[in-house]
Order: sequence, then C-alpha cells, then structure tokens
Amino acid sequence: MPQHYLGLCAIAKDETPFLREWAAYHHYVGFEKIYLYDNESRPPVRDSIADFYDRKICESYTMPGKGMQLVAYNHCLKNHGHEFEWLAFFDLDEFLCLVQDKDARTLLRDYEQFAALSINWSIFSSSGKLARPDGFVTENYTQHLRYSINSKCIVRPAMVKMPFTAHHFLYSHGCAVNAMQQPSFGAYASLAIDKVRLNHYPYKSQQDYEERLCRGDATYKNFNPRKLDKFYSQAGASVAEEHSILPMAAEVRRMMEQGAIRQRQDMRFSEAAALSLPKFLNTLAACIHARKLDLAEVLFALCYRRLAQDKEFLRVGISLSGQCKKFERMEGLIHDCLRLEHEPEQEQELFLALLECRVLGGNTHAAQETANFLLEVAQTAANADLKKKVLDLLNTSPERPV
Repeated sequence: MPQHYLGLCAIAKDETPFLREWAAYHHYVGFEKIYLYDNESRPPVRDSIADFYDRKICESYTMPGKGMQLVAYNHCLKNHGHEFEWLAFFDLDEFLCLVQDKDARTLLRDYEQFAALSINWSIFSSSGKLARPDGFVTENYTQHLRYSINSKCIVRPAMVKMPFTAHHFLYSHGCAVNAMQQPSFGAYASLAIDKVRLNHYPYKSQQDYEERLCRGDATYKNFNPRKLDKFYSQAGASVAEEHSILPMAAEVRRMMEQGAIRQRQDMRFSEAAALSLPKFLNTLAACIHARKLDLAEVLFALCYRRLAQDKEFLRVGISLSGQCKKFERMEGLIHDCLRLEHEPEQEQELFLALLECRVLGGNTHAAQETANFLLEVAQTAANADLKKKVLDLLNTSPERPV
C-alpha cells in the first residue's frame, strides 16, 4: 500500500528565485511529497529551501551533467514510485491550476481507472517585464498567450514502465487521458481546460529568459539552443488577462508570509486506506459537520478505490458532492450506486437524486428525460407521492442551495 496518494518530481538548475513559491504552492494544492533533482544549482537546492526538508515536504538528489531530466524521472519512478498512488512530473516554470477543485487529490479521484492524466499547457507571456520583478511568478505574469495541446502528466506509477519524454510515458497497461477522459497520444492531448490546466511560464522577464538560455536544455545534451528571437516574438503577440490561479496563489502567499511552511495534516493515504467503513464515515461526518468540505472531499478521494463497491460509502459521496455543488461528480456517483442497488425503493430515491442533480446543475434536457421516466413509473404504480416529488424538483431553481 503506497504511503502517499500524490507526489511530485522535478529537476532544477539555478531556479533559486522561484523554488519556494513553486514548492509551497504545489504542497498547498495537495502534493504530499516533492522529490527535487538538483542539476548543479548554485546555491544548492537543499540550501534554498531547507525548511521544506525539515518538515519532510521535500527530498532531493544531486544530479550533475547535461540532459539529465529523463534520468531523474526514471530514478524517481524506480526508487520512489511505490510510495505514491499518483506521481506528477512538472518543471519549475509550471504550476497546476485547479479550475473547479481546491485539491489535486479530489480531482484525481475521477481518473483512477486510467494510467495517467495528461494536462494541457496554458502558456503565459512575459507581461512586458524586462527585469525580474519582486513577488510571485503566479501574480506577476497574468497575460495569457494561448492554450496548447502540449501536455504534462500525472501518472499512476504502478502502471508505468518508463518515461519516453518529459511529456509522456510508456505504460505497462492502461492509457493516458485528458481531463475529459479522452485518450491522449504521446506528448499531446486534445484541449480539455475546464477542470485543470498547467500554467506554463516559459518566458517570465527578459532577464529570466536570458538566464534560461545560459542554463541549456534539461532533456537533451545537444539540443539546438533557444534564442532571444522567441522572447521578442511573444512580447508582441496578442494576450488576454487570465487570473484563475490568483485566489490559490493568494492563499499560498498568506501561508508563506506567516513564516510557516506547514506539512499537510489532513491524513496520509496509508492511514485513510486503513480506516474501517464505520470509522471513515464518522471521520467524514465530523468534517462535514464542521463545514470542512474541502477536507471531506479529500478524505473521500483517498478511500474511493477501496470502498467504491459499498453503497453507503457512495451515498455519502453523493451527498457531499451535492453540498459542494460538484454536480458532474455527483451524477457519476449516482450511476455507480445505481449499478449496485437492487431494492426498488432505493433505486427510486437515487433517480430522484439524479433528477435534483441535473436540475441544480442546469442540465435541463437531461433533467426532463429523468422526470419523464419517473412520472411514467409514478403513473404505472399509481404513486401520487412520487409524482409530487418529481414536479417539485422540476420547479426547483438551479440557484437553490443544496
């Protein structure tokens, strides 16, 4: 049983100005452990973020030489892959942007049947900056250039043989999909950006880009060097302001300004996996009662694979998803529960929940189809109470609190 649900691997060379923000941000959004491969950084990576090591958030290896990225990825998979249910491979200029969730582990619960989740790049410009500004990358660079079919992966190590490139892997079984659960091929994935994106800041300021040119390429020893022409080209391109990541960045800033890089205390994957169903339900109920819905969603995600065949567990997830207004996720759990349910009265309640889910989610056509089915059942069974419930739900406003 893996000790952690989600980890992160990266190789770094002379990224000192950005290390603290990048590590703190990703730990805050659910990455429990980070492995950093230090490619001859000055000062060394470990010295730059020593407090992260003290709190057991980060570990590092020295990885000298040119073009060592895939060597580092392969080392991490072979030596630490067994520690994680999911393991991401990002660069230091990439930040995971969660559009609907607040924790990456909650997002990944929807993809546990696949070998990997491929996440599209969302590429940002230099925002007109020549010298490196003070402050956070995520707050300084808000001018968006484009979305890209280029993607990076969060993989299931148990299903991975080796990395092919920095963008995709060879799988022992299963396949990689994009956020819409469509298969992705090689380093590319069809655009699916409504749930998650990977904010990519390849330029930053001109000063940063010039320093990047001097560092060379992390993947290939003899890669054709980048030139400043690319920087000048993006500086004149059409851009749009994009602020999706800013609320999460502000939370990370507050945490860092308090001087406390906290190790997440919610629960280790191994601890959650060991909970019996009654203890899990009690723990989840306590979180919901305290209105700690984000934590409750994480706990549900950590236990999902082990308890997904239990109807009581799924019903709690249905209720939780409704309270969090995650109607797509709620509908998926209702379908999971319907496949297990054989009692007519319980099936009826689940179909009523499905109708409510579709009404509140604004899925008018699907809601009407569900209502027609239930009204036909009500007429056949002469069930006036069921008919009234259906009509009441149809008249529910999508804005009504769940």
